[in-house]
Amino acid sequence: MKTSGTVRVSLATGRVEGRVCIADRPAEVAGAFALNAGLNVARVTDGDGKAVAFDGWYDPGINGEARVYTVSAAPAVLCVEYVGAYPVYPAHDAPDDFKGVMAFNGDSARFAEQSAWLPLPFDNKAKARAGTMAYALDVSCEGCRFLYMNGSAAIIGDHGRFSSATARPPLLFGGKGPITKTANVTILNETVAPAQADALSAAVGQVASYYRDYMGAPVADQPTFLRMVAANQVKRDREGSEWAFATWPTIAMSGSVGRVGATLQAGGQARDGRIAYIAHEMGHYYFGTLARSPGPYFWFMLESTAEFLSIKALRALGGEAAAQRHIAGLAAEVNGHTQPFVALDKITDGASIGGTYRYHYGPLLLLSLERQVGEAKMRAFLRGLLSARNVRTWADLQGVAARAGIDDAAWERWRSTCVADGRRVCQSQDSLGKTGR
Repeated sequence: MKTSGTVRVSLATGRVEGRVCIADRPAEVAGAFALNAGLNVARVTDGDGKAVAFDGWYDPGINGEARVYTVSAAPAVLCVEYVGAYPVYPAHDAPDDFKGVMAFNGDSARFAEQSAWLPLPFDNKAKARAGTMAYALDVSCEGCRFLYMNGSAAIIGDHGRFSSATARPPLLFGGKGPITKTANVTILNETVAPAQADALSAAVGQVASYYRDYMGAPVADQPTFLRMVAANQVKRDREGSEWAFATWPTIAMSGSVGRVGATLQAGGQARDGRIAYIAHEMGHYYFGTLARSPGPYFWFMLESTAEFLSIKALRALGGEAAAQRHIAGLAAEVNGHTQPFVALDKITDGASIGGTYRYHYGPLLLLSLERQVGEAKMRAFLRGLLSARNVRTWADLQGVAARAGIDDAAWERWRSTCVADGRRVCQSQDSLGKTGR
């Protein structure tokens, strides 16, 4: 899918206008689109400007932050014109802020993919939005010093054209702050001391080098670290809380990017935690950008794999003790989860893979597989998942394993010992020792 068109934003008024067209939509998402509930649809047309009838005004379908609109016909190119306005919080005293908010704080505008600031093709049967799209957009932001779109280089100015042939989660940020570029990272919207920026760049470079060797393919994206002053920053500062999210290759933080660099400089266990976090998000270049598998195993293929990679990177960069501390933290979360897990070989619904499953239990299952088959075959298995692209069933996973050299007996031994019945015996802290080198 590819999105093209124009988007106009005003920092002072919170006004947003768009005329956006979507081409190459798969059949399952061709008949509907989701758009932020604060945006009003002016008209829907085909690629030639001919009006297309649509429903969604009365008794609308709702999907999170968005209204769902259905079209009576499914033209090859679907164009949507829309306009809306949002509260501006220059005192940073909003009641809430999260990834689904189209956020104006007086100095910046932030629209992440969850906010549906672009019309997103929608699967009415699966109740799911299209998550990524290639794009070619003309963007202007009245009052902005710089503009940035996920997957494109930031520009100085209040107007620019952005494009990506690679499908990306759509994120837009416009602000008044500085831009710092290093060998391996770009830092937006915060002044960072050179030594801190260099420490962050060095850490990202080390993770990228490890992943290139482990996955057999380089990380082609350079991550962008974005300092976002949350619309409710006053509340967060009062509570001492920080908030971060990743929309690869963007890593957005309500806390200071400079402090991350300082922690990396200082070393110790705090550095290990930052390395693990950075490595997890960089893992989404492979699982999330190069490979996305819709279906029941989506969250396992997206988050459990990225966390497994982060453990491997942490072991390589921080040592065995650092990796074991991190693994012990995952195991503690799993052991504290009171509800039973659906066995990985019985997954039929993506909702079965909840937060603890995808971020803690799933990675530990992958570690247990590595102990069964050895590091070389496990590396081949991860590379196989990357090229498989479409893993929907347990049989699909087993097929990838077979192509990686994991024979049926070893796979069944792992399934019966560690996977069956959602058991946790293989995830106890004592069983997570070193893997073969």
